[in-house]
Amino acid sequence: MMRSQSLTGNEDRVRTEKKARAIVFSIWTAFSLTLFKLSVGLLTHSLGLIASAIDSLMDVLVSSVNLIAVKEADKPADREHLYGHGKIESLAGLFQSVLISASGLYLIAESVRRLFRGVTISHVPTAIAVMIISMGLTFLLVLKLKQVLKETDSIIVGTETLHFTVDFLTNGGVILALILVRVTGSSLWDLGIAFVIACYILSQSIVILKKSMDELLDRALPVDEQMEIEKLILTYDSRIVGFHNLRTRKIGRQRFIDFHFEIRGEENFARAHDLAESLIKRIRERFPDADVTVHFDPEGGE
Repeated sequence: MMRSQSLTGNEDRVRTEKKARAIVFSIWTAFSLTLFKLSVGLLTHSLGLIASAIDSLMDVLVSSVNLIAVKEADKPADREHLYGHGKIESLAGLFQSVLISASGLYLIAESVRRLFRGVTISHVPTAIAVMIISMGLTFLLVLKLKQVLKETDSIIVGTETLHFTVDFLTNGGVILALILVRVTGSSLWDLGIAFVIACYILSQSIVILKKSMDELLDRALPVDEQMEIEKLILTYDSRIVGFHNLRTRKIGRQRFIDFHFEIRGEENFARAHDLAESLIKRIRERFPDADVTVHFDPEGGE
């Protein structure tokens, strides 16, 4: 049986530190925006602004989980956790999805309540100014994340970049709604954008919930990835004539791949060992964070 080892070294630690610093910066930015928007939202009675504040709070939770993932990724397995600590991220994601869902449902309920009771938005120019400042800070954050993404090629930083890019556009939607409230005098625009943001928050919570449950239940890798692994095995060397017991799963960013492959015409144990090692290396070139365990058998072996 052959098993791959995780890459270590100063370069990996430097990359981890860069990713962690970028995500901490994301957390503090999102937290500051949450307090900023919420304070002015309560002052102006703008549900759109309050919704944006809750969306920023969601960013704090998501980024916090990503920070855990970055730090846990480099923590080695121990005697009590032979497969590492990656499921901490899944448990945090499960808890996070519940909180996010509650926030989304609250916004929808509040939108309906205000629709029937009617709420007048005050200090609209102040609310618009707050959102313009928020857009500016979010834009600077996205630039910072893109720079770190270019340096580290990190999936997690890439996710952060995409998420805050969506937030930048959401802030623009809130500004548009507030301008329409100012021009038309109708608060329905504010309720409408709040409802849209609430639906977006709920959709994000469902994505996080599904991902967390898949990891906790050891769901297999996507079909296309499994087919790619099968192709890598069967086309790697003419001596490999088959494989069986392929098992895959994913925890956080790390994939686990385990299988037996059959060798024809190779009786030398050392050469079979070298073939297994080189096959592991080839798979990890395609899936860099994979933990690959292989067993080699003679043709027809089980």
